Amino acid sequence: MKVKTIKSLCGMLAVLAFTACSSNIDESADAPRFYNVTLTASMEGGDTRALSEGADNAIIASFAENDEVVVVDADGSTIVGTLKALSAGESTTLLGTLDAKTLEVNEVVKLRYRSATANYDGQVGTLAGIAAGQDYAEGTLTVSTTSPLAFTSNSVTLDAKQSITKFSFKDASTDAAVSVKTFGIAAVGLVQSIATNGTETVGAVTGTLTTASSDVYVALRTSSSSQAYSFTVKDNDGNWYTCTKNAKLTNAKNYTATVKLNKLPALTSGSDVGDIGVLDGLPAIVLNSTTAVALMNLGALCPEAYGTYYAFANLPSGDWYVPTNDELTALIAKTNAWGAPYGVNGCTFTIGSNSLFLPAAGCYDNDPTPASSLSDVSTFGYYWSSTPSDTYSTLAFRLSYYYDDTTIKISVGGDAKVNAFPVRPFHTLSAQ
Repeated sequence: MKVKTIKSLCGMLAVLAFTACSSNIDESADAPRFYNVTLTASMEGGDTRALSEGADNAIIASFAENDEVVVVDADGSTIVGTLKALSAGESTTLLGTLDAKTLEVNEVVKLRYRSATANYDGQVGTLAGIAAGQDYAEGTLTVSTTSPLAFTSNSVTLDAKQSITKFSFKDASTDAAVSVKTFGIAAVGLVQSIATNGTETVGAVTGTLTTASSDVYVALRTSSSSQAYSFTVKDNDGNWYTCTKNAKLTNAKNYTATVKLNKLPALTSGSDVGDIGVLDGLPAIVLNSTTAVALMNLGALCPEAYGTYYAFANLPSGDWYVPTNDELTALIAKTNAWGAPYGVNGCTFTIGSNSLFLPAAGCYDNDPTPASSLSDVSTFGYYWSSTPSDTYSTLAFRLSYYYDDTTIKISVGGDAKVNAFPVRPFHTLSAQ
């Protein structure tokens, strides 16, 4: 893979003029201290804030009018204010109001472009999409005084927090271009999102293209160096492909890479246990002579992604169905082990000469009250069956597992129907 140099996604704020004023501001102990801050900024690159390819595949970026730089305190717990670009182009003035009450002398504040957080999941495969959703960079300034607000330096560099890769996807057997509609990428240390306080969530990065293309631009942030990347791709005709490729991606660089994918065959009633292929639109593995199991959760685009969470009353139905408790019991009878292929914790089941991975996706614990966020992510796996309890009307059977530092603990038992778990669908095998 040829490495290219990426220009800073936000360039360098080469000349900064800070002005702080406090007209008619209550500076009592409990009152906020607001200061208007003006930064004269310059940026290398083109004349619009869209990301674009320059010579030799360099990624070029520049400001657009009203682009935002969010300022947060040292630990990221508080947003101090937002600065906006007054004009587009290589040079611009950033203007905004900062609340100095939470700041202290010698505190290092963070400037984040374009928001206080970053989300690398749900990409659309284009430079314009990255510019709108994943263009994320960060710089720092040190506070010299808080009344009035001033900084120890008159310049700051905003460094890109991700690499951008132009993937060209081809069929390994025919060398023909694959027109990609959806993709999933997983690797150890791959970052899904960055919270305001800087906490990184790791996991698979997925995307859906508005217009299918064999050339796909993806922003990836990773904490590791050279490693294996797992690709799961669906083309515009509904064919599925997989591939594992070793690569070394460095944040703030941009790359071009050709990835040759292996097309999955169709599964039929004559397929052997452990065979992997496509059945009724989804990648699957043959569990036994009559049943196949999807390689990914409902709503997911690759085996390492968590997918959609369902309360029992909202379980979907169709040819791909929610398994019974007996079918889940038959699955966990297979050899199983805790692991983290491509950096995602979960349970791997050995089936024939292949394996089936169920990520530890956690749940929404809605018993007794609705949860506002996921719990047990990466530590517990929960998957609904379609079997209600015949003893307690509020319960239904589900598969659960966790790792106790020595062995995996796995079972099928009862749980509250109001809780929201992922679903791993099953399908009856039939002749194609």
